[in-house]
Amino acid sequence: MYFSFQNQKVERHYIKIHAPWKVLAREAENAKLKVPLQESDIDMESWHRAWGLKAKLKAIDPMEIRDATIGEKKEYFMTYFQRNHLDSYLGHNNKDTFFDVKDRLFLVEQLLDETRFGEGHAGIGINNLIYSGTYQAAYPLHEGPDLLEPEVSPSNDRQRLRSDWAQFKRIFKYQPYEAIKDYFGSAIGLYFAWLGFYTAWLVPCALAGLLVFLYGVGASADQEPVKDLCDSGNRGKWIMCPLCDRQCDYWNLTDSCMYSRVTFWFDNEGTLAIALFTSIWATLFLEFWKRRQVVLAHEWHVEGFEEGEEQLRPEYVALVTRLKRNPVTGKMEPREPKGARYRRLAVVASIITFMILLVLACVIGVIVYRAAVFSVLSAFGQRNIRLRAKMITSGTAAVVNLIAINILKIVYNRLALWLTEWENPRTRTDYEDSFTYKMYLFQFVNTYSSIFYIAFFKSDLVVGTPSRYKRVSVGGRDFRFEGCSAQGCFLELCIQLLVLMVGQQIIGNVTEILLP
Repeated sequence: MYFSFQNQKVERHYIKIHAPWKVLAREAENAKLKVPLQESDIDMESWHRAWGLKAKLKAIDPMEIRDATIGEKKEYFMTYFQRNHLDSYLGHNNKDTFFDVKDRLFLVEQLLDETRFGEGHAGIGINNLIYSGTYQAAYPLHEGPDLLEPEVSPSNDRQRLRSDWAQFKRIFKYQPYEAIKDYFGSAIGLYFAWLGFYTAWLVPCALAGLLVFLYGVGASADQEPVKDLCDSGNRGKWIMCPLCDRQCDYWNLTDSCMYSRVTFWFDNEGTLAIALFTSIWATLFLEFWKRRQVVLAHEWHVEGFEEGEEQLRPEYVALVTRLKRNPVTGKMEPREPKGARYRRLAVVASIITFMILLVLACVIGVIVYRAAVFSVLSAFGQRNIRLRAKMITSGTAAVVNLIAINILKIVYNRLALWLTEWENPRTRTDYEDSFTYKMYLFQFVNTYSSIFYIAFFKSDLVVGTPSRYKRVSVGGRDFRFEGCSAQGCFLELCIQLLVLMVGQQIIGNVTEILLP
């Protein structure tokens, strides 16, 4: 592990920390680290394995990596490390490789977090030294370069992961979860395991939705409501009220032929089936992920693992000078008075509430935008524009909403970070939890408020009914709130979801590639 610091001449120096075997062994025993006792001789026999189907399926599976540089890892019986039983463990003859790289890094980091260099809680741990400016950073080193020369075989775990995992050509291949866990640790390995599990489970959901959509496209021409609206002989039979005040005239329901046809693509007899399927899918996904998580925890030997007493954040120790005895450990620790704590939470809650109200104000602004734009387009001189006024309004409003969402997200991300720093949680876990709660609450309101408006509130309650329409004043002119079409708001909801979800994915991917 390296440290970097600067002296008065602004010269950067590095210090490499190495823990000898005796120190690692002592810390591993204190941390109850698990090590391999012997190779597992349990054969998990199953019907597909007994018939040789597993090997046959693996040979033809297109998602398997054929030229893998990461071999399959053996299974071991694990036990807690004890120094007086060293001869009982596998690999005890070579102390340099007895502990894995991630285990050595974990032990060294734990040692640095517990090392005292001064008085009080402000004099414990490398994080306090970084916070005070003594060191600029502390980080573990990779095993070597990740890029390889042509025709050169990987020589370390980093190069193997780059070859078998972190390449665009491996996008449709299985992830090497064991290798990811061994290199980055169980937490990062579990994240990528969840990501792969979630992506795989999205496939049947996407296929079911695609089938329902294709059914709607194929069957739309045979539906009686669509045929009636698209029959030119019915023109003049159904006269509808004007869509806006003064500029708009009465209109024929048959003018919404294309809108009704497209609406049926998304809202048809299969919509109820896909809604039921999605509800069952979500429940099964959650339960099967719980099962998968337990299996991984057992295979990775981290079930029942609990971290030791977490160190206080350096910022908390530096700002909180009042000491109070910990009833569990009996030690005197910095403890912020409850009154000061509640005042901070009240200020944070007030600012969060203000930001949420700001999001709702942006949604109201988009609603006003829809009313004004729809009124203008409905009275436009070109008939094609008038017929597509609803789609144009929905699409442009969704884009405006997407821009507002991302601008507010950038602002709130910095605000939430500043609020969490000012709130000054005790531990790193408390810090991450507090930041997560703020971001989750804001992101939920920021992303889904416009969708909730269209799905549940954009009705007669907000828009009104003939002779009792609700209006909004913009620039001295009154505009009626834009209501749902004769076919309902389902297509409008689909357009909103499409623009927001696809737009967020595009912005996220571009940002990760250009600004990693």
